[in-house]
Amino acid sequence: MHKTISPFWERKQLRTQMWLPASPGSLLSYLVTLHVLWLGSADFSVVGPEHPLNVTVGQDVVLPCHSSPSVDARSLDIRWIRHPFSETVHHYRNGEDLYGEQMEEYVGRTELVRDGLSHGRLDLRISELRPSDDGQYVCTVRDGASYGEATVDVEVSATGSVPQLSLEAYEDGGIRVVCRSAGWYPQPEVLWKDPEGQHLPSVSQRYSSDDRGLFDIEDVIVVTDGNRDGNWSCVVRNSRLNQEQETSLHISAPFFYNAHPWMVGVGAFLVLSFVFLGLGAYLWRRKVLQSRELE
Repeated sequence: MHKTISPFWERKQLRTQMWLPASPGSLLSYLVTLHVLWLGSADFSVVGPEHPLNVTVGQDVVLPCHSSPSVDARSLDIRWIRHPFSETVHHYRNGEDLYGEQMEEYVGRTELVRDGLSHGRLDLRISELRPSDDGQYVCTVRDGASYGEATVDVEVSATGSVPQLSLEAYEDGGIRVVCRSAGWYPQPEVLWKDPEGQHLPSVSQRYSSDDRGLFDIEDVIVVTDGNRDGNWSCVVRNSRLNQEQETSLHISAPFFYNAHPWMVGVGAFLVLSFVFLGLGAYLWRRKVLQSRELE
């Protein structure tokens, strides 16, 4: 991933303006001068990583970038730019860090790694990664009329807390179950599973973000099948990191009685019916015995 602007037009202009000397000594001097000018305007390209950098919120990261072929970059103009804002993340020129144009959110958090400059390494260190640092960066290098650039993709991630499950209320003939988790980036996926491991659709989902830019999730299902006594699970997953957090809640059949008032009425009717039948049978038997005694 690089872009190079060749100073070819400069070399062509030099050749058209140079005169060819007549003496051997002048010819040798001419060739040496031409060689030096050629090296001074040599083409170079800037190379970045082929794959995105996966980093975690709060960590430090080094964005790799280097010139090809390797050149001593200590005297070059190196600028790291945030794409697509086209604003400066860090600017270095001729041995000095220039902070006049730096984006406010990067003040005090960036450092050009000086150890590798003499070997063409243009790495930038960013400390204490934030969710807002997620995105694309452009490493640019300028040496006179020569210019090169490369892009570096940064994927910031965070795995949140273990989900908390709660039974909130009776709703639509079932039980409203809420799954809550905090501290995710990017927005996580939520998956519900019944006692047999089958996936369940949620009835509502709400995301919010805290002051750090991390996401909180609240996801809701309504459990209506009281015949399946067992564990109901909520899985919250960060697809970028391929990591997940899971919690299960055991719901037994008695919890569903209040969700169906008619079931309570039927149950009470059946209980009373058995009581009256038993009482009627007892009274009838007692009457029969009394009749036999009178005979």
